[in-house]
Amino acid sequence: MASSSKKWAKAISRFASQIYFLLIIFQIPLFRFPCRIGMCTTPMEVTSSQLMASEALPAVVVKTLLYPGAIAKAIFKKKAIPSYNNLLRTGKFTNMGKGPSKIDLKHMEVLAGSYFAVAGTFVGLIQFGRMSLFGIVLIAWGIFRELNFGRHATKDTSKEACMYSTMFIAVLSAFFSIRGDVRKLIRSSKLKYIIHPLKYSKAKMTSSFHTLNHPSSALGFISKQRSQSKVRRSPVLALPPSSIIPKTEESGNLPDFRKSSHSIDGNSGGFLRTQCNSVGVIGGVSVVSTLKFVKKLVTWSSEEEEENSSIPFVLCSDPVLSKELLLHERSSFSFLTSKGAHIERDHSPVVSNLKNKRIFLENSGAGCIVMPCHISHSWHDEVAEGCSVPFLHVGECVAKELKEAKLKPLEAGSPLRIGIMGTDATLAAGFYQDKLQNEGFEVVLPDKATMEHIVVPAVEAVSRKDTEGAQNLFRIALQVLLVRAVNTIILASDDMQDLLPPEDPLLKKCIDPMDALARSTIKHARSAERSP
Repeated sequence: MASSSKKWAKAISRFASQIYFLLIIFQIPLFRFPCRIGMCTTPMEVTSSQLMASEALPAVVVKTLLYPGAIAKAIFKKKAIPSYNNLLRTGKFTNMGKGPSKIDLKHMEVLAGSYFAVAGTFVGLIQFGRMSLFGIVLIAWGIFRELNFGRHATKDTSKEACMYSTMFIAVLSAFFSIRGDVRKLIRSSKLKYIIHPLKYSKAKMTSSFHTLNHPSSALGFISKQRSQSKVRRSPVLALPPSSIIPKTEESGNLPDFRKSSHSIDGNSGGFLRTQCNSVGVIGGVSVVSTLKFVKKLVTWSSEEEEENSSIPFVLCSDPVLSKELLLHERSSFSFLTSKGAHIERDHSPVVSNLKNKRIFLENSGAGCIVMPCHISHSWHDEVAEGCSVPFLHVGECVAKELKEAKLKPLEAGSPLRIGIMGTDATLAAGFYQDKLQNEGFEVVLPDKATMEHIVVPAVEAVSRKDTEGAQNLFRIALQVLLVRAVNTIILASDDMQDLLPPEDPLLKKCIDPMDALARSTIKHARSAERSP
């Protein structure tokens, strides 16, 4: 069955790619939309008009793209085939001045979609991908927005935006040109195929641990096995680990630290209390990402000190909390859905668990507390309520660093724009948007079409180990934000951090907000050392 589905998928996708190629290259009218030459009816016309206006490519390249369509139109209308040299003169491209001098943002979807539609035409002949489908869907979304939310109206029906029935053919051919999706459809017709959304390898943990980093001592840890628990103690400090590290109950829930806070006395917690520069770290969805953050704390704090000594820290990681955070992140409905579609979940167990971790770290003597997890910051204010030590916020840290960088707008007279790329749950929480807007930045988020057809499929591709597919989709998503004149893009997702290779030029336009949190944490710890 696998071999048969591959052959059918290959044949269908090749045939669909050829149909899509003919629709685009011969400029079959798909829609009617305002552009720089007046009214455009094909993605090729929109793309060519922008290329001519911006002078991004030589005129000979634009004429090469337009000539097959000019031949097809001449044959269909039974007219003489235009000369290649006089193609631009005989066409509407001699009246470029009549169009708008600046690109209107409300037409950005159609413009970007046309670019992707034309590029996907040629890329699809070499390698099957989603670029064509994304371009056509983006165009359809832009026209739909203009039809339903357009602010201008005209009595001339020939100048109104609309979609032709051929657009449906373009969407179908673009979809069926994706070999992987076609193969899934074929297989699903023969065998029921179910994918569990919570299949996430990074969250598979079988132990909980709390560790103390210090040059000369350690407290020990508890490793929970299938049927028994083993306790190891450090020979340096012969202290009962249970007095510092609470065991996990049989039900999987952590005990209330407020009830057991009296057990953290001067003998067990006094060592940390003498370290005013100590840092408390609350683990998040991925223990791998948490350890990467801790590595930055150790490495960066050691490099700036002559003694090569890092700052002490307490790391609190819990698999129960990780699963709760992952469930929230993966099951949250998109913030771009219509009103009434969002279902509220009870997040009180997550907040209570985070707050217990915070109290534990306070009683351990941490001088400040951080959460290197994007989704945990959805409840930062609730968790930090009543905290006796500074509780750093990743949004504030990255916003202050961007403010101190004194960036300049990419477009004269426009505000500084910062893009954010992340999951629905993180973007819906809005804490990055709030902190950036407080510093005077204009925040740019992916639109609904980008989230549904690029970002979500990219995350799904990561889950099924399709690295190449995830990278291609991720690059498209970044380009969509960059064409909206953003200075930089905040990658607010662990899945997106290591997706592209380090030498990729697109990464130069992106920042990891956890780097700003690590630098702010080290700065606070060093200032605490110098204070009397």
